[in-house]
Amino acid sequence: MGVRADFDAIEDQALKSTKALKDWSLLGSSSDTKAMFTQVSNIERGGDRAVWRVVGATGVQKLGHRAAGQPYPTVNFIRGYETQVYDPNDQWAAEFVVPEERDAKEAAEYKQVLNRAQKILYSIDRQNVADIFEIWNLAFTVPTSYPDPFFAKGNRGLDGNYTALNEYMISIQHALANGATTYSNAVQSSGNAAAFSDPMYYASKEQGATLVDDVNLPMPMFGGHTTMIVPPANGLVRLAREINGSEWKTQTSVNDINVLQGLLNDVKSSPYLLSSFYISGVANTKAWFLVDDTVRDPEVGTGLVQIGFVPLQTRVERRESIDSVSYKAKEQYVYGWTDWRNIMGSNGTGAAYAH
Repeated sequence: MGVRADFDAIEDQALKSTKALKDWSLLGSSSDTKAMFTQVSNIERGGDRAVWRVVGATGVQKLGHRAAGQPYPTVNFIRGYETQVYDPNDQWAAEFVVPEERDAKEAAEYKQVLNRAQKILYSIDRQNVADIFEIWNLAFTVPTSYPDPFFAKGNRGLDGNYTALNEYMISIQHALANGATTYSNAVQSSGNAAAFSDPMYYASKEQGATLVDDVNLPMPMFGGHTTMIVPPANGLVRLAREINGSEWKTQTSVNDINVLQGLLNDVKSSPYLLSSFYISGVANTKAWFLVDDTVRDPEVGTGLVQIGFVPLQTRVERRESIDSVSYKAKEQYVYGWTDWRNIMGSNGTGAAYAH
């Protein structure tokens, strides 16, 4: 009497919900986006890095003309953008402190319920999923409003100008280093943000063919296979799957062959794309994105970067003064993008872009 009976079953919701989130798939979509990000370690020869820098090297202006026996024309070397990412000195962290008297009295059958250290790790695991998808939630947000764990291209400007570019990831006004006209990676229909459809998917690939590098020379993208990123809303996952899998064109009564069949490497989606994890009011369930997986830079891949300033660390310590055990976990990863040319997208709202 007065002794609680043993548990017959235990539902660990922390484990269940975390596993459901990581394994979640709608119509075969993938919730794993880690492979899309180039992972950078904080460890280098001199020790742990406190800042990561990336500089976009460009080239020279167009070749000039020289008559036989005449001097060579002088060209200007054009320096590209510079991005500096500092250790934000702010970590995801948690700690449980358990008095040894309490720990000793927790019988074995209670351990799964009261495994405090395990619950911290589940929480960090969920955070790592949210942060990766947050990049897409921030695609239409000005970089000066990014939360601490995120960065954008060119916070040190172009061509030696240390004024931040402050460009949105999806924009109609991406600057070139040589001062030429701006370029767009925002997919539009009649001047407005295009909703996702078969014609707009193909239009985004054609638009990618017109892209140029920072000295305004052709840099055609999106000719090969791509990855589609869409929220689980408004039938976008289903439409992406239909376009990629159907032998015939979708959303039309004309039985034309579907030339886009099989051109998607993957369709990625997550509940974390329904609204921002960090910024209240940032939500867009009609946005869609294409990532060019074929053209990859040897240093930064598709331009999506994850920097591990504080890789996951766990500790168990004894607090002698209070006869307790401390369970700790911490980490700090920073996510960002270093170039927009591997990414096409639209907020899908049908409204005009202001930037």
